[in-house]
Amino acid sequence: MPVTQNAPAPYAPVSVILSLLDRHRQKGLPTPVTTDVLTRAGVTDSLNSRTLQALQALDLIDADGRPTSVLEGLRLAPEAEYKARMGQWLSSAYADALKFIDPSTATEMQVRDAFRGYTPVGQQDRMVTLFLGLFEAAGIAPERKKKAAPRNQNGSAPRPIRQMKSAAPASAKTAQQPHRQDHRITSLPPAIAGLLASLPQDGATWTKHDRDKFVHTFEAVLDFCYPVTTGTRQKVQFLEEDNENNT
Repeated sequence: MPVTQNAPAPYAPVSVILSLLDRHRQKGLPTPVTTDVLTRAGVTDSLNSRTLQALQALDLIDADGRPTSVLEGLRLAPEAEYKARMGQWLSSAYADALKFIDPSTATEMQVRDAFRGYTPVGQQDRMVTLFLGLFEAAGIAPERKKKAAPRNQNGSAPRPIRQMKSAAPASAKTAQQPHRQDHRITSLPPAIAGLLASLPQDGATWTKHDRDKFVHTFEAVLDFCYPVTTGTRQKVQFLEEDNENNT
């Protein structure tokens, strides 16, 4: 049954749908396909319901969760014919939208306009992303440029990693970095050498909070790299070396 405005349109992540198609081709999905099956297949709980709805709306499983002839045809298709079979499936599933747009040439805005009458209205952007992603996987839609910054599931940008601040200007720090690298003691364990490299530049200042944080971290890393012992055995070794040097 094609995706139409008379029923909720699919809006699951394209990566999830493609992953399930590949899994069914390689291993087969247990039937009936339920939310429990999707969870075992790696779909997160927050995506379970929309993924199950998308599989039904795209005519991959029926209302009872059993694979349709379309899904079985995709599973059995030889690798050389797989993309062509995907194109046939998508042409049928999205027949209603394809009356107005050609995925091989349509812009994202044109696709967005074609889905403005579909429900749920709040998920239309995800409908467009799924549509374009599936046609791209089938080799019909052109490959889209990837966004530079990935988004979290709630739509917000990931927070940058906070680093220890130094009073030295960024430009000075960059310019002096090669000089600092030349004077690092390369025989030290990487963890300690890395900590030492994070110290402020010569003549720079830092806050007491940053200093205390550095000292605390350095003690922990030092104990990890050089575990503390009773010292007896090492002391004897040093005495023996002194005696050999004096003779």
